Amino acid sequence: MIRPFDLRDLALIRRLNDQVIPLHTEFALTSNRHALRGAITSMLVGGQFPTYVWKAEERDAEGFIQLYLDEPGVHAHIVRAALQAENAAAPILWPHLLDQLIMELGSRGVQSIIAEVNESSDELVWLRQAGFAVYTRQDIWISQQAGESDHADLFRPRQSVDDWDIQLLYAHTVPPMVQLVEPLPPLDRGEGWVFREGQELAAFVHLHYGPSATWMRFFVHPNADVKTEAIVAAALRLKRPHPDHPIYCCVRRYQSWLQNGLEVNGFRFWSNQAVMVKHTVHRIQAAQPDLATLVKAKTVTGSAPIIQRYE
Repeated sequence: MIRPFDLRDLALIRRLNDQVIPLHTEFALTSNRHALRGAITSMLVGGQFPTYVWKAEERDAEGFIQLYLDEPGVHAHIVRAALQAENAAAPILWPHLLDQLIMELGSRGVQSIIAEVNESSDELVWLRQAGFAVYTRQDIWISQQAGESDHADLFRPRQSVDDWDIQLLYAHTVPPMVQLVEPLPPLDRGEGWVFREGQELAAFVHLHYGPSATWMRFFVHPNADVKTEAIVAAALRLKRPHPDHPIYCCVRRYQSWLQNGLEVNGFRFWSNQAVMVKHTVHRIQAAQPDLATLVKAKTVTGSAPIIQRYE
């Protein structure tokens, strides 16, 4: 069974911390937050990192899953998960844990659950068995030292007057199916920078500064006149990478043409991943009327039969 974390589970979270599987790449690379800290904070004061503990009915397996909920609470990202079994059946138990999580979140109004995994990992198999589907794929690039660049400064800080154009750029860039589970990065979190060509918004870059690294996302119009190489070089002037604080850039496959600009500017390939999604179903119980009453209410007025005459 699965239930929300409480103080009885402190030892469980501490014991399984070394077996955690990260399933939210941005959080795993930029933050050094401990699972126990997020679980306690969400339990005591609420927050965006609810934690669920699972124990098998036979008591021979246990685990936990920590989530990140977006602001409306519609989408849930699995941040990390851990599972321990007394025998070698742990891989078989993952779908059972995920199935119960899906039912629990569906009853709480969450419409979709998202996880990011390496394309060649065992986790991808377990998620498929639990009904998750691949919505898109992404490549992660890393820069630890920026080279010299003679490109001009193209970006300026995002202002509220830019928000409508940013929404339009997002709608034109991200496929409609992916938009259902991938909202625009929160404009009030991190930093947003815009680049305009005349009156048109050609590019938007979002930077999230974490304790361990910086996370960078590009939204570039396919018809932008400036080359991708110049756009990436200008973005690196906004935040210089450092060996102790690198920049990770996430490029979804629908914008794979950005990768050449990253490589030219010193980024190197780090990982390829699948973004997997499971939509929840919330069962609503409602009383049904008596069958006799239902039939009586749906009666249809009879009509005289049509008889054809033969001559």
